[in-house]
Formats: sequence, C-alpha cells, structure tokens
Amino acid sequence: MFDFSNIQGNILRGYASFPHARFLYLTIRDASDARSFIQSLLDAGSVTPGQWQEKPDATLNFALTFDGLRAFGLPEESLATFPPEFREGMKVRAEVLGDVGKSSPEYWDEPWKTSRVHILVMIYGKMTDALEERCRTLRQLLPAGVTELGPDQPAESFSMDGETARREHFGFADGLSNPDVEGVPRETGARKDIGNPDHSGRFRKIPLGEFILGYPGEGGDLAPMPLPNLLAHNGTYMVFRKLEQNVPEFRDYIKAQAKSFARTIPGGLPDRVSAEDFLAAKMMGRWQDGSSLIEHPQKPARSLANAFAYADDPAGARCPLGAHVRRTNPRDALGFGGKTMSRHRLIRRGITYGKFLPPGERDNESRGIIFIAFNSGFDQFEFVQRFWVNFGDDFEQGNDTDPIVGVGGRGQMVIPGDEATGRRPFICFDIPRFVETKGGDYFFVPSLAALRLLASGRVHAS
Repeated sequence: MFDFSNIQGNILRGYASFPHARFLYLTIRDASDARSFIQSLLDAGSVTPGQWQEKPDATLNFALTFDGLRAFGLPEESLATFPPEFREGMKVRAEVLGDVGKSSPEYWDEPWKTSRVHILVMIYGKMTDALEERCRTLRQLLPAGVTELGPDQPAESFSMDGETARREHFGFADGLSNPDVEGVPRETGARKDIGNPDHSGRFRKIPLGEFILGYPGEGGDLAPMPLPNLLAHNGTYMVFRKLEQNVPEFRDYIKAQAKSFARTIPGGLPDRVSAEDFLAAKMMGRWQDGSSLIEHPQKPARSLANAFAYADDPAGARCPLGAHVRRTNPRDALGFGGKTMSRHRLIRRGITYGKFLPPGERDNESRGIIFIAFNSGFDQFEFVQRFWVNFGDDFEQGNDTDPIVGVGGRGQMVIPGDEATGRRPFICFDIPRFVETKGGDYFFVPSLAALRLLASGRVHAS
C-alpha cells in the first residue's frame, strides 16, 4: 500500500487550488547547518506531504540538485549511484536539450547563470498573505551555513481581467493531460487525467513506478535506484525549467500567416472561428479552450474531454502530425497500440509567471511558464525533449522541430490537407523560436523519511 504521507506534495496530487507560488534558491556552505535546518522544518511539520488531514493555507517542499546532495555530505559511493543526467546537471546538458542560441546558459537569468543552486524550496499559497508569511518564516530560519541566492522566482496561476484560469500566456488551456496513475484517487472536481492506450484502444492507468522510485513500472520492472534504498524509496526526480514566452512574436507570426492559411479552406472559415484561432490551434493541436482537434476539427466546443486517440487520423488531417500536443503525448499515433510512448509520460506541475499581455499591446516584461515535471528517471524527459520536441522523424516531420516549444529558428511546419472538407495543405515557413530557456536544473525530491535520513547525516551506500 502506497503511503501518501511519506511522499512530498505536488507530485501525485497537484496544487491547482494554491494559485500563488514562490521558488527560493539556497546554497549550502556548511553541511551541519543544512542538516539542522532541514531537521527543524521536519520537527515543525513544515514540509507538506502528499496527503494532509487539514488543508494548509500554504505548502512547502524541497528538492536538491546533485551538487546539493554532495554539499549535504553524502558519501561518494552513494552519489555515484545517481543517474548520469542528474550528476551532470541541466547546464552541462544544454546542447543535448536544445538549449542553444538565446536559450544557452550564458543567457540564463540569475541565479542559474553564475551560481550553483543546491536546494530548491517550492512554496505555494491559497492567498498571497499566506505565501508571504511562509516565505518570511523560512528566511528567518536560515542558518549562517545556508544562504539564499537571489533573485527568487514569483509565479501564479494565469490571471486575465481579474479572473484566474488554467491557461498559459499564448492563450491556451494548460495542464489538461497528466497521467492517470495507479493507486492515486481522483480529487473531487479535478479534471480527468488519462493513462496509456491499451490493446483495445482504451486507456489504462499507469504503474506508480513510472514516477515514484521503488515501485514496478511498465513491464513490471523497477527503475534504477540510488543507494541506500531508504534514501531513494518514495522519492522522485524533477525537471525544473524557466521557459520565457515571446507573446508578441507569437501573435505577430500567427497574424502574418493567417490570411494565407484561410485561403486553403474552401467555403470560408467556420462560424465564429477566426483564421488566427484556426491556425494557432493547428500548431498547438488543441483549440484555445482546450477542445481536441481530433473530436472537434472545425471549431472549439468548450470540451476538456481527454480520452481521444490519433490512430484514426493517420495523416494528420484533423490534428497535424507535427502539432505540439501530438508530439509531446502521441498516445497511439506511433503504432504498436501506444507501447512506443508508454515509457515517456511526464507528470507536469507547471505554473505561469509574469502578467497577462492584452491583445495588441507590447511591453518589455518577462512572462512564461515554470515547467516542472516528475519522473522516475531523466531519460523519460530527455527522450521527449530530444526526439519528439526537437526532432520530428518519429512524426514524419524530418528535422522540423515542435512549432511551439522546439529549438526553432526559422523552421517550418506542415499542416496536412483534409480530403473530408477539401481543405488544402499549408506550410508554415520561417517559424521563430517562441519559447526560450532562462534557467533550470535537475533535482531529486526525497520522501519525508529520506529527508530525515539526510538531516541525520548518517547516509551510507551499503
């Protein structure tokens, strides 16, 4: 039986009801002070578990980089058992991930550009007052041997005209397709997640071990675990990336291409659908309201239904083969009953930062997404990033990258025609890079028991 009280929060159950967030970056200068600091927070019950008896006003969770574990004093024989991607870190692997050009580490924001983050503190609040109070309390507890690296990173759920919505800055509904995991009860009112396709075309739940260390995954095998097992069990790995969205450039590009795209549609556009909305939906793979192009190819339907597949749309007439959501979660699009993608699902817990930019306006403010993903190994994220986002061969797209978040730089995307409606093919040329990486790293998220072990200073690999 899985113990939710031993896993840190925001992994298997999201913090959607905590719309305000702050990410603090700490560096360890004295291991003893770091251990005492963690122990004091554990003693006070400040670290939020995956299940609580009474919902808190604010949550607090920890994650550590490889350098952070070393600074904590972990022995080398233990550190050597962690995955190579984690040991290297995101900055070293920037070129592999496509973080080149303006996304390369030399252009990252602080503290990622010049400092080494050891501990990431993730604080979420139901209200801004609760968030600020939790941040203030934590800072007051910092010992001399643990210091904060500035600046911190504020974030909050997307807000437009005073209304909070689960959207991102390009205007699309976000967080719609997280995995349905075995043993995780669905929260009241939560959107329905989906599992992986089975042999009959339905969706089955995904084994816990794909995301949490110490449990069987797809095929019944265990993901490699660092030593000792007590340190790894009920823990997970986390990808943390600050992704800046160039909203004016995205809007400009869609507007410039929309008139030409509209001429491919015989009889004109569907009622109440603009050429800009139609083209943007083709590039994303969903309408802005979240409606699937597979089920609603002609116009949005205010539907967040998620149990759809791509096998009956093999040429991409409804949802283009190169569309963002089809590339990042191909479902059954790649054949073999969906088995080719069943080991590459991600739990995403992203949140937006920066203010909403009204249509037609421009400014110099930064805005984007704090991308957070959990997995039992970094090979899952890196496979999606390298072979599905930044390379299109699996989707018959050759070297064409993801049109929304790919490496880009004057790339292209083919929008296939549709024989059923007579719509002709269309090619988006010279697609700029709409999203740039501004920082991040790979993290280990220990269980609460593992945090106590770290605080004790008695970690031994054997």
